Amino acid sequence: MAIPTQLSECMPDPIAPGTAREHLHAAKTGMRQVKQLLAQPSVENADQSATLLREVEVQLGCVAAMLRNNGTQPDAEFRSALEELQAEVAVLARFLAEGDKLLSGWLQAVQARRGGYTQRGQAAPLVLVNKLTVEG
Repeated sequence: MAIPTQLSECMPDPIAPGTAREHLHAAKTGMRQVKQLLAQPSVENADQSATLLREVEVQLGCVAAMLRNNGTQPDAEFRSALEELQAEVAVLARFLAEGDKLLSGWLQAVQARRGGYTQRGQAAPLVLVNKLTVEG
């Protein structure tokens, strides 16, 4: 069975044996690829990571739908793998959100400084420059 790439592809047979494991495996593979891409930052890698993270979300959605429709509890190994992946996704989400806050704050500080103001909106202190003489 091919691993689905869209949430709608996992719905027709949610209780088929092994399918939830296949989706979990696909999600783990996607997270592994995201980590590799983020270790080598570039615009292309960022775009590809976003696409892969969306696929991880889809795969985890499939797992959740299958477990909900199946009605039985997964075994301890499956549950542990799922919880581990969920924790990885949560850490990555927090890291990206905090990184975005940091960069946004830094950009605001730079813009305020260049505009002649402090972070609090007050005029920045004047910097006196010694008299320069150029001979040539």
